[in-house]
Amino acid sequence: MEVYIAIDFGTAFTGYCFKFSESKQVRQPKWGEEYGLNTPKTPTCILFDEDENFLKFGYDAVMTYTRQTRKNEAKKLFLFDNFKMELFGKELHRDFMMTAKNGKEMRAMKVFSESLKFMKVHALDMIGKHTAGVTYSASDATWVLTVPAIWSAAAKQFMREAATEAGLVAESEPERLIVALEPEAASVWCKQLPKEGFMEGHLTEAEIIEQVPGTQYMVVDCGGGTIDITVHEVVEGGRLKELHRVSGNNMGGQTVDKNFKAFIREIFSEKVFDEFKENHPSELQRLMYDFSICKRYDGEVLVQCPYSLQQIASKVDDIEAYFSRDNDVDWESGQILLSGAKLKDLHEDSVRGIESLMKEILKKPTLNIRYIFLVGGFALSPYVNRFVKEKFGSKCQVLCPVDAQMAVVNGAVMFGMMPNVVESRISVFTYGIAVVHFFDKIKHKGKSKYVSKDGVHYCDVCFHCLVKKDESVPFDEAEQYIFNALEIEQNEMLFSFYCTEKETAEFVDEEGMMKIGSLAVSMPKISQGRNRSVILEIKFGFTEMQATATDVDSGETTSVKMDFMSK
Repeated sequence: MEVYIAIDFGTAFTGYCFKFSESKQVRQPKWGEEYGLNTPKTPTCILFDEDENFLKFGYDAVMTYTRQTRKNEAKKLFLFDNFKMELFGKELHRDFMMTAKNGKEMRAMKVFSESLKFMKVHALDMIGKHTAGVTYSASDATWVLTVPAIWSAAAKQFMREAATEAGLVAESEPERLIVALEPEAASVWCKQLPKEGFMEGHLTEAEIIEQVPGTQYMVVDCGGGTIDITVHEVVEGGRLKELHRVSGNNMGGQTVDKNFKAFIREIFSEKVFDEFKENHPSELQRLMYDFSICKRYDGEVLVQCPYSLQQIASKVDDIEAYFSRDNDVDWESGQILLSGAKLKDLHEDSVRGIESLMKEILKKPTLNIRYIFLVGGFALSPYVNRFVKEKFGSKCQVLCPVDAQMAVVNGAVMFGMMPNVVESRISVFTYGIAVVHFFDKIKHKGKSKYVSKDGVHYCDVCFHCLVKKDESVPFDEAEQYIFNALEIEQNEMLFSFYCTEKETAEFVDEEGMMKIGSLAVSMPKISQGRNRSVILEIKFGFTEMQATATDVDSGETTSVKMDFMSK
C-alpha cells in the first residue's frame, strides 16, 4: 500500500502527516505530551553537542537546552531555532554557514538535513505502529516537502538537497520527493472542505468549493516567517488554475515577536536586556514561547517575566520603576501585563504587510474573487483575522479553516497524491538564457564581445526570453528550443539561465537581471562542425523548473539538473 508523507518545515513549528493511498484518513502525531503539552507541531529547534553531533529536535531540544543552561553547560552546545528564514533572500551555496545560540557556526545544510532526518525517522516509526507487521522504509514512501512560494529556486533546491542528504529519497529517485508550495498545498486542502470545516461563516454557493467550476478564491498563508498569497480558480474535475502570480513577504508572525523583543529591551534598557540575553538564552526562549501563545488572545495579556531578568533589572532599579514610563504595559506580581492596544501595536507591521499584498491583487479588474481563506498558525491571531475581515470582508467572504495551522501539511499530502492538481501557474519572473548574436556596432555598442576561432565577432550577453512574467504556463507542457554550435570543434554547450522582474529585456547584463543557474550538455560528435544542434526542453509549470537537453547529432538525451546555488 502506497504511503504519502508530508513535512511542513515551519519557521516556528514543524509537523508532518501521512496518508495511505487506500485510506481516507490523514494521520498526524501529537507533540509534547511528556511535557504536559499536546500540539500538532513541535518547535523548529535543533540541538547538537560540542562536536556537532545531533542530540535532540523540537520540545526535547528546548527542554534539554534549558536543563544544560542551569548547569552552565549550554554554551558548549549548538542550538538553532527559527532558522528556516535563513534561506530567504540570500545567495545560497552548499557550504553556507549559520550561527548557533553560542555564537559558533555550522553548515546550514547539516542543520536542515539533520532536522529532516529526525522527522523522517519519527514518521516511519509512527507509520510502523499503524501497520501491524509491515515495516516501511523511506524508499517506500512518496515524500512531500513544503516551502514558501516566494522562495528562490536556489532555496527550493537547497531544501531538496537537504532532504536527499537526510535520506528521504535517493539521488537516483528524485521523483519520490515533491516540493510543494505552501499556499498551493493549503489551497488544495481548503477547496475540498465542507462548510463545517471553517470556523465561522460558511460557503454560500455549495457544500464544497471544488464542486463549483469558475469559483475564484485567494489563499493567504500566514506563517511564522512569511506571508504567502495565491489566487486560484476551480476548473472542471476540481483542478485549479492560478490567476495571479504568487506573492508574499517576510512579515509573518515572527515580525510580531521581533517587535515584542525590541519593546522588552526598551523597557528594561539595552544593558539589562543584553546581559539577560547573553547569560540566560533558554529563559529568553521561554519568554518568547510564552509570548507566542499570547498572540492567540484578544485584549490584554499576561506574560511571565523570567526570574533571571527580574534579578538583573533589580540591580539597576526597582522593578515597578521600569513600568512607570509606559501606559500600555504594567507590572503584576512577576508578570508583564500588556494592554490590548499594545498587542495590536506589535501586530501593526505584519497586518500592514498583509494589507498591501492583498490590495495589490484585489484591485485587478480581471479577477472576481469570492472567498479569502486565511490559513497558517498566524491566521489564528485575532488581530490578523479581524483586520482582514474589516478591510476586505465587504468585497469577499473571509473564512478560516478550523485547523488553520494544519491546512498546509494536510493539503500537502493530497498534493503529493495528485501533483497535477494545479493545471497552470502564472510565471513570477521573465526567464531566459544568455545567447550570442552577430555583433552589431550600433545595437551592441559598449557590450562585451566574443571572437570565434575563425575571427567572427559576436555579442555574448544577449538575452533570449523563454517565459514572460505574468504568462500562464501549463503544468505538463514542455517548451522546446533549438540552439546551434558556435565553434567547429565545440564539444559542449553551456546554458546560463537568468530571470528578471521586467517583462521585456535584451541583455543579461541589464540592471535587475539575476543569474539563477546553469547547465552543460555534452556534444561528443564534432564531425559536422557548426552544423550541429541541441534541443532544450523545459517545463516551467511545476513547482521546480525541469529541463531535458538532447544532442541531436549523437541522439543522446540528458535530463539536466539545473544548479541554482552559487558555487
